[in-house]
Amino acid sequence: MVKSAYLSILLFLILFAHGTDAQQVSVRATTDTSDYKIGDYIKYQLEIIHSPDIKILMPSVKDSLKNLEFIDTLSAAINKVDNKIIEKRGYLFSYYDSARVTIPSFRIKYVAGKDTGFAAVDSLVVNVHSLKIDPEKDIRDVKSPVTIPLDWVMILLIILVVLVVLALAYIVYRYWKKKKGMTEEKVETVKIPPHEKALASLKELEAKKLWQQGLIKDYHSEITEIIRQYFEERFGFNALEQTSSEIIDELKKNDDGGKIVDTAERFFSNADLVKFAKFEPLPEVNEEMMKQAYEIVERTAYIPQKEVEAEENV
Repeated sequence: MVKSAYLSILLFLILFAHGTDAQQVSVRATTDTSDYKIGDYIKYQLEIIHSPDIKILMPSVKDSLKNLEFIDTLSAAINKVDNKIIEKRGYLFSYYDSARVTIPSFRIKYVAGKDTGFAAVDSLVVNVHSLKIDPEKDIRDVKSPVTIPLDWVMILLIILVVLVVLALAYIVYRYWKKKKGMTEEKVETVKIPPHEKALASLKELEAKKLWQQGLIKDYHSEITEIIRQYFEERFGFNALEQTSSEIIDELKKNDDGGKIVDTAERFFSNADLVKFAKFEPLPEVNEEMMKQAYEIVERTAYIPQKEVEAEENV
């Protein structure tokens, strides 16, 4: 007797607890209609009502409804009404066959304090069908092409406008080309004489103060390259690729070059000692090389006759 009463009480408590959970979370599933054409979007909505202290753990609705083609997840809306949380979640699906489709039920997990529970989502049934064809109606013939009457006045006006536009474009092009040609004739390419380039490079090298900073090899490398480049542009031989002795031989062949053969020999001799014999020159030698470089350029500078006459007239 006592055992029977105990079992009855236990059964009552279990049913009561289950009923309490069911009341804590309620879920309602709906669709925007129950009748769709093939390929239509099926708007599937869930309304979840629960108390504020309950946390909803939404499952993957896409995976739960695998018999439908998932399209997109809509924006969720969460509101609080009469101390209840109302969550509205929407999803878009589609179906590509004519059939009576059952949207299956699934469960939503939730957490209430230290306890967890599940709320069931009811299944739904929708109808998906193809376009309805009335068999009583006859099949119509394909309509013949529509003939649009030609408006010859409008056509002539269009042709005239096109011709005017083309004529104006041609006139503008000719004017632009003529003006461009005149501008190109006026613009003369200003060529800097080799001696001016070399002197500017030497001044720039002096300003760097390389050997004063201990960069002796860099100093000698740059100063010899400036002079080699000057010889190449001034006298027309490949000084950048020649040895020091070959450069001296080339200078001896030229009247202007012959003026500075001795200076050039001393200049390249010091440079070769630094480059090949790892000679560390005294500061006086570095200064002397700069003076020699200026002397080489200034004594062989070629000044066109027009510039000489202009300087004399000043």
